[in-house]
Amino acid sequence: MAKFYVFRGRKVLWNLFVVALLIVALMYIFSAGDEFDVDSAVTSEEEEGLSQVVVVEPVTVRTIPTKFAEYKLERERMRSRQVELLQNLAYDGHTEGERKAQAQADLQKFIEKISRETDIENLLKAQGYLDALVLLDQETITVVVPVTLMRDEAARIGELVHRLTGIRLEGVTIVDETIGV
Repeated sequence: MAKFYVFRGRKVLWNLFVVALLIVALMYIFSAGDEFDVDSAVTSEEEEGLSQVVVVEPVTVRTIPTKFAEYKLERERMRSRQVELLQNLAYDGHTEGERKAQAQADLQKFIEKISRETDIENLLKAQGYLDALVLLDQETITVVVPVTLMRDEAARIGELVHRLTGIRLEGVTIVDETIGV
């Protein structure tokens, strides 16, 4: 069954009035910034005959490749080679059954390791450590952040890593390093 809406005259007029008022207010706000009068902005230096011209040029912001970004790129290249090698072994028709099963298990462990490292890096990125690196081994983990950490910040990172990986706090190494640009 179809639904029909009935509009009451006063409600529609009130809503149109509010929308029109909002549009007028926005137009006033945005046009007020454009009406800056250059002639009325005379400084005392210009009154003395010293005029200064300020030239504003557009600035392009580019990311500067850091050693962290370069390392991550190289790490991804190495990992893709390792994954490709394990996939070739795991899914090759000429590989024996036991060797194939071992390659599939190694591939699964490797992908889980990559996933855990990425998850931790993303959580650290969410906390403000944009270029954090995480290196996960069997019983140890190393976290590298490009800032100098206070003791409580390092403790928070250590607790986070411990909670996500189950690795004991003795196996967690946090390296804080400032970048010299």
